[in-house]
Amino acid sequence: MSAHPLSWIGPVALPRLVLLLNHIVSSEPQAVARLQPHAGRSLEIGWRAAAGVDAPALLSRLIPAAEGWLPPAVRLLITPAGLFELQEQPDQPAGLVLTVSLPDPFTLARKAIRGERPDVSIEGDAALAEAASWLMNHLRWDVQDDVARWMGTVPAEMLRTLGESVRQGLARWRPGAPR
Repeated sequence: MSAHPLSWIGPVALPRLVLLLNHIVSSEPQAVARLQPHAGRSLEIGWRAAAGVDAPALLSRLIPAAEGWLPPAVRLLITPAGLFELQEQPDQPAGLVLTVSLPDPFTLARKAIRGERPDVSIEGDAALAEAASWLMNHLRWDVQDDVARWMGTVPAEMLRTLGESVRQGLARWRPGAPR
């Protein structure tokens, strides 16, 4: 089978996503403290299409063999600093496996607008699962705070207001919504 036309995105985007994840984790000392006891352990993040969901229609038209539309699993090693490192060639099984259920793109977007997370199943070590569950429930990226550090509080507040207006507009715009 030929390589997926978009397969180059993963190796380019993954290291940057891990940097973003580490930025979010390091901004919360309790998150770092919860991860440090698990240094040297790894977790794997995999993806599963929700029941009845095929490759998005646009993707199916662009790529004739779109059955492999889900991204490959990602393995992250927990460092002694309580952060994550991308593990390219794992030599041991993961201590924890997180499987994210991906619904169709519209449902995923609707959940994101509402601030809901996709369904995640967790399998593996109970202590590491408890730490991962705490991270999923308590960590949030404070975009406004980061923008304020770079540009000041006034531009950050303006961007927050704009983002909130867009979110509200998208929440109101949906088929069958009252006008």
